[in-house]
Amino acid sequence: MDGTLVEVARAAVTGSRARGGGGDWTVAVGGSWCTVRPPGREPPAQGWRLHVSAASSVAHEVLSAVAAAVAEDPCPFSFPADRGKLRDINARDREFESSGKFITVHPQDDGQFRRLAAELHLATAGMPGPTVPAARPYRPGSLVHYGYDASAARPVLGNDGAYRPVLRTPGGALVLALPGQRPPWVADPVEGAGSATGGRPLPAGPRPGPAPGVGAPPARPGGSGLLAGRWAAAVPRPGSGRWVFTGRDRATGEPVVVKQARAHTETDRSGTDARAALRREAALLDRLADSGLTPRVLALVERPDALFLVREHLPGLPLGDWVAARLRRDGTPGVPWDEARPVVLALLDLVEEVHRRGLVLRGLAPDAVLVSPDGTLRLLDLELTVPAGSPARPGGTPGYLAPEQRGLRRVCPAGPAADRYALGGLYFLLATGHHPLLPDDLPLARPVAERLGRWLALAAREGGTARRLAPLVLGLRAESAERRWSAERVRAALAAAPPPVPAPPAAPPPLDRLLHDGLRHLAQSATPQRADRLWPTVPDGARTDPCNVRYGAAGVLALLARAAGAPLPDPARERSRATAAVAAHWIERHCADEPVVLPGLHLGRAGTAWALFDAADALGDPGLAERAAGLAARLPLDWPDPGLAHGAAGAGLAQLRAHRATGARLFLDRAARCARHLLATTRDEPPGTLWPVPADFDSARAGTARLDHPHGAAGIGTFLLAAGTALAGSDLPEHASTGRAALAGADRAARTLAATARRHGPTAWWPREPDAGPDAAAGADPGAVPGAVPDGRPARRGDGTAGIGAFLLRHWRATDSADSRLLALRAGRAVLDARWHRDTTAHGLAGDGEYLLDLFQATGESRFRHAAHELAALIAARTALRDGLLVLPDRTGTAATPGYHSGTAGPLAFLLRLRHGGPGLWTL
Repeated sequence: MDGTLVEVARAAVTGSRARGGGGDWTVAVGGSWCTVRPPGREPPAQGWRLHVSAASSVAHEVLSAVAAAVAEDPCPFSFPADRGKLRDINARDREFESSGKFITVHPQDDGQFRRLAAELHLATAGMPGPTVPAARPYRPGSLVHYGYDASAARPVLGNDGAYRPVLRTPGGALVLALPGQRPPWVADPVEGAGSATGGRPLPAGPRPGPAPGVGAPPARPGGSGLLAGRWAAAVPRPGSGRWVFTGRDRATGEPVVVKQARAHTETDRSGTDARAALRREAALLDRLADSGLTPRVLALVERPDALFLVREHLPGLPLGDWVAARLRRDGTPGVPWDEARPVVLALLDLVEEVHRRGLVLRGLAPDAVLVSPDGTLRLLDLELTVPAGSPARPGGTPGYLAPEQRGLRRVCPAGPAADRYALGGLYFLLATGHHPLLPDDLPLARPVAERLGRWLALAAREGGTARRLAPLVLGLRAESAERRWSAERVRAALAAAPPPVPAPPAAPPPLDRLLHDGLRHLAQSATPQRADRLWPTVPDGARTDPCNVRYGAAGVLALLARAAGAPLPDPARERSRATAAVAAHWIERHCADEPVVLPGLHLGRAGTAWALFDAADALGDPGLAERAAGLAARLPLDWPDPGLAHGAAGAGLAQLRAHRATGARLFLDRAARCARHLLATTRDEPPGTLWPVPADFDSARAGTARLDHPHGAAGIGTFLLAAGTALAGSDLPEHASTGRAALAGADRAARTLAATARRHGPTAWWPREPDAGPDAAAGADPGAVPGAVPDGRPARRGDGTAGIGAFLLRHWRATDSADSRLLALRAGRAVLDARWHRDTTAHGLAGDGEYLLDLFQATGESRFRHAAHELAALIAARTALRDGLLVLPDRTGTAATPGYHSGTAGPLAFLLRLRHGGPGLWTL
């Protein structure tokens, strides 16, 4: 870490004495941040903050000026400990809430706020820096911004399982903090002094809802602007360095696209200003204007704090979306050859034309290429394009950037081979329907034929496009630029006869090695000394409870507990047992510190309790089982969200698991109570029985009524079926009555799923909601954009089918329903046919494989076990080699974090079951 910035701050405060007291300042570096505190003063839990921005080129000067001013009027402040982190803060794609915030100062009261705001404004006057979009400038053009937040207060766990900042009202109640907006009971400290400071008051936000609710993020302020008196552009979703608008030419009525670059935001680690990059992109668009490959530039509009590029709007689909729309449900990978072939040739023509004009794209990727309605291709993004041979810094889209474009500080001449490498990635996408994402091998990479070759060989057995393109992909994706195929060789290969089906480059790794290496990796990557997370997680899991199943330690613990009791070799079994003991202790300690108890199985404490029960069985620890029972007994049952992942159905299943573990009637009583609650919250209307989330519930799912297993009828039906089976034969009349009603509720859920199934040939799949469009699959995230998701899956179709099929399979076995049996079998065919377009996780191939094993166990038909092995082969084809261990990718495709639903634990659980049998996890 570059300690220069730390030393600048230390020099400014060394020897200073806090006003009214004495003692040395504390300068503490934690991770990539440095916090400086005067003696006896901590940041207030909530209050006004001053945020000072700076271009990275003047970071030392701005920090020195701010630290000197704060040393004279002491209060805590913090800043990134090296300039690389500052460049990340100033980057064009930085998240809205933290963009531009170089130094944050924590005044102790409004009086100190006003003094320091004025002093810091004067001390940094004339220095360059970006605006801070989530705060208000103290004066127009000032580096000093301000906002009200509760970043020093403990966040509260909300209804959706994520931590959110909260504020305390004057009456002592906790309410959600709205980023960038002051609470209505707090006066703006700059307001009233506008003539003296030139400041604008920070607007009060709507009154926040009560904690611990977590709703959708607050909308950004709306509005519109008129550029050069001609182009009206709608306000985009905020980014930081550049925003992309859709707009309209007021003179002609034609649609336009507007790109914005904010002053002093940066595009790379060299500090290139985003405005300079946008000017360069405009010049390149002009240079290619006669090629027909790019949109026309209509104007460059300069403002003091930003530059705007106005260009024509082109109809069509980004290539990733175009691919997603053409993936078939017939079990073949990729785009059919008759549709893919014109695009394959057009991509080659496009790259050759750019190279003939002396340019290298460097940013060739699915979102950078538009497929027009007539099939022609256009380039949308020239941000990384440079003249051939010119020095270029790292940059590009994961999966498509060549090895020479990687690294933090590497600079090398731009060559056409980098675009050919990306072209191979686009051919891979067309051949398989998947982005070519794999975690890096460390410390040394295996040959590309070994890494991608198996994946391509498996796809080529089923798909004509993969068969045609596999040799081209391997030739274009060579690690060495000199060995990549030329455009002429690619064209000749496309003109030749189709090659034979390739054989896999080597025997697949045995399941035992994948299991043993994966379990060893879990043991090695655990960090029990950390208080925040026991294992790392994917980016969208970072703000969630670290003890949940989906992203946290509980899902991994359940796998370790199962492995500890499996017939593995002694070292693997004992290692799993030891790691499970560490994980159980860590989870218990963290749960004791978290006052909020959410009910869900995947994102609540139901799954945590279940995992602790499993661990108690594996470890032979009755005390742990007793404590798990105590946690299960505290789960809320009358929860507004009825679903399994977040809500009441998950809590209900945990009661049944606790009853199985303890035999205590308490848990059977609680399961009956939960069933009655769910039966009372149904909505019966065409196409059947649904369980809506109340519209006024503080949740991202408020107002929805879904079909899928985590959030809708399938998961709720799973609990009702299990509860009804456990209760219906009870000697207690009330329990027996509830059991019969629960079984009837499960029947209604099954009939609803039968009525909403989308049948296609021998397959069936389901939309997320009964009235959803044809491409809204049951498990897909609302608003997900095919081709733009970071997990490498352009397609959404088939998501959620396995979970719904699993419920229908249980319903068939419990009731002998012919409809449920037929749909369960159709769902099995659907998940097998979707295998080429799925990631490896429990929400992808691993979850689908678990369902195929369920079908095998229910029917005894070996075809389902064979199909599960096909999915295991696809999982094995995507491994990375880390210090001699084969590890599986997580949902991002580029890392190997362990979360059960988002990472490697789910696939390992599937492989363990495939190898050694037994029921799936989280089933009774």
